[in-house]
Amino acid sequence: MLEVAGLNAFYGDSHILHGVDLTVDTSDRVSVLGRNGSGKTTLMKSILNAGPRIYGRICLDGADLADEPSFQRARSGLSLVPEDRRSFPHLTVRDNLLIALTAAGKRTGLDIEQVLDTFPMLKPLTARYGSQLSGGQQQMVAVARGVMPRPRCLLLDEPTEGLAPVIVRQLAASLVRLCDEFNIGLLLSEQNIWFARFCTQRVYIIENGRIVFSGSWDEFDSRPDVKHLYLAV
Repeated sequence: MLEVAGLNAFYGDSHILHGVDLTVDTSDRVSVLGRNGSGKTTLMKSILNAGPRIYGRICLDGADLADEPSFQRARSGLSLVPEDRRSFPHLTVRDNLLIALTAAGKRTGLDIEQVLDTFPMLKPLTARYGSQLSGGQQQMVAVARGVMPRPRCLLLDEPTEGLAPVIVRQLAASLVRLCDEFNIGLLLSEQNIWFARFCTQRVYIIENGRIVFSGSWDEFDSRPDVKHLYLAV
């Protein structure tokens, strides 16, 4: 469904991603693990054409996205939830979710009540403004907003950063339920191995902008050297 091949990304003269290859099949859930500064966020932004200068091939359902701008990639079925959440502080939770339906284009997005059912924490907060939410509540809004257009593939960047463990567990359960129920593929950038393992079936590890491991979680577990070399702090 989503195929990235030979992806190179630059900020100015800085070469950040080096020949990255990865795939996310239909309804597949895939993690990208790596230390801070390894290239995870640049990868997410590159797939949506949202910042870096990129070279390489990015295809969705076999269609080469080539030089399509970010808004067109969103309408084609990609949805990015950035690491800094970016909820609209002057809009209510309900309006923060509804505004995301514009990204669906000609596709049919999800009904807001379906999404709120999956995020029970948000149900009593629908009339509250974005500026009145805690960090955990803002993250729930950001993820819920990301799925409102019913994307083919959800790109989720560092969603657990700064969240309390109880919120991390609630977010994990809601995310898996949403992807399964609505047939949404997931590409998750993360450092929390527990969260990544709970939410996904396959894992890539990125280091200095290069993919250094790919496989199932069982294959990851069989390679303690990989965890020590590329994930230990």
